[in-house]
Amino acid sequence: MIPPIPLWSVTNHLPAGVIEGVGEPDAESVSSLIALAGSLADVNRQVREQRNLDGDPCLLEGSILLPLEPLPSGVSWDVEALLALASAAGVVALAVKLPNDDGALPPNVKRLAERLGLVVLSVHNTWQFGMAAQELLSGAAHRQGLLISRVAAECRTPHGSLSHLLQRLGVALGHHVTLVDPSGMLISAESTDTGPAPQPDATATELGTGIAFGAATLPAAAIEILAPVHRGQESSPRLRVVVGGALDKEKAAIRSALEVAAIAVSELLSRQRLERERDARHRIALLGQLIDHAGDVSPSFRAKALELGWPLDGYHMAFRVITRESVDLVARKPDLDRALLHEKIEAATVEQSDGWAGWISFPSKPGPAEVSRASSALRRAQRELAATIATQFGVGRMQAQPEGIVRSLEEANDAARIAGARENSGYFVHVDRLDMAQLLLIWTRTDTFRPAARELLAPLLKAGPELLQTLTTFLDCESSLTETAAILNVHRNTVSDRIRRIQSLIAINLEDPEARLALQLACRSLLMDKPE
Repeated sequence: MIPPIPLWSVTNHLPAGVIEGVGEPDAESVSSLIALAGSLADVNRQVREQRNLDGDPCLLEGSILLPLEPLPSGVSWDVEALLALASAAGVVALAVKLPNDDGALPPNVKRLAERLGLVVLSVHNTWQFGMAAQELLSGAAHRQGLLISRVAAECRTPHGSLSHLLQRLGVALGHHVTLVDPSGMLISAESTDTGPAPQPDATATELGTGIAFGAATLPAAAIEILAPVHRGQESSPRLRVVVGGALDKEKAAIRSALEVAAIAVSELLSRQRLERERDARHRIALLGQLIDHAGDVSPSFRAKALELGWPLDGYHMAFRVITRESVDLVARKPDLDRALLHEKIEAATVEQSDGWAGWISFPSKPGPAEVSRASSALRRAQRELAATIATQFGVGRMQAQPEGIVRSLEEANDAARIAGARENSGYFVHVDRLDMAQLLLIWTRTDTFRPAARELLAPLLKAGPELLQTLTTFLDCESSLTETAAILNVHRNTVSDRIRRIQSLIAINLEDPEARLALQLACRSLLMDKPE
């Protein structure tokens, strides 16, 4: 089918020879020209039956209807019947040759056309008009065929990745092609099955692993052209092209070409999804073997782990990530891996039923400072991931050799469960920092400690709940203003001002490790005393 073109492009086309018109051609589009021969009575019969004189069917909806013979002079009921029949058949515009030289449309024709919402054009020469209109329509069809041919050629050519295919489709169409989710957010080529990861100015940016992220702001005159990748699925990603100032025929041609491209993208995404699920099952099964055998690995297991790039020897610090919302864990694993790599964390990661497990490896035993840096990097990765996925993180202690991976994973899993109730710590718990605190918290539940804690923190309780919350989070974050601000979702300067105010109210030196520990336990004691 020829893509629609604006009717005004026909009426403004000089060779068409339009003398006068009634109706609103600027608001209409047409996709075909139907020329009918014979007398007016013959034309009316053909319109009524939607068949030409030879008996062949002719689709009148969305067309320009062109009777080749001039209309009779004077008032004719057949002329009014033609207008009514054409309107009922879905004709957009009726182009007629009038017998008088000036081509002025009779008043009764104008009135009826306006009432029916039908555009009626008076033309100099029906054959000349028909040739000019068909020229424009054929041009649209040629453009559509050209774009579809280019896109089909690119789809047939082998492509290594989604980003590569989209780049080549953009060259074929002459417009940047991106992939968006149903809400309009741009999504990555490495996580196209689920939600987006935000990033500024997504329209023109491309990443090494895929397309840009984030929501793009359209220019005022721009038009989005979208084609669903998986037909019949509301959650399907969509191919997206943004054009501005193009004719309707250009947009229709791009839309048709995008629908062809969507078939190739759908096939590629489906294949990638199957590969990711196969790889995930392999990783899950291998980690299950490691846990079932308590880290006692065979040579064949070591070879399989080597293929995955899993370090088994040396020292390991495991972490466990539990998602606090329902997500596609296979599709979103690349988001976790990107967040870790952004913090320069090289880790083995494996999908689990409620999140992911992983571990960081060291060739020799790291010192406390290096362990602390790794833990802080994991905390930052969690915050980066929080832009799209809410999680609770647990980190195990440093353990040696393959069996150490299993022990550290067990600790990390327990810590992740505890983290679910630690909002003040950003849902993040590291076992190295947990053991002593857990023992001391038993003491804070005694009748001796609780009154002392309440007396110590009474000035903060009077000043408002935000000061106690800020102090608790600040101490849980090892006195980091930046991490405290991120967890409380306030500015770093706000935290700094609150800490200065806290110190002035309770007159305790927060630089003193013993004072910090006492305050942390006091805060925990009061928080446990708060009514549910």
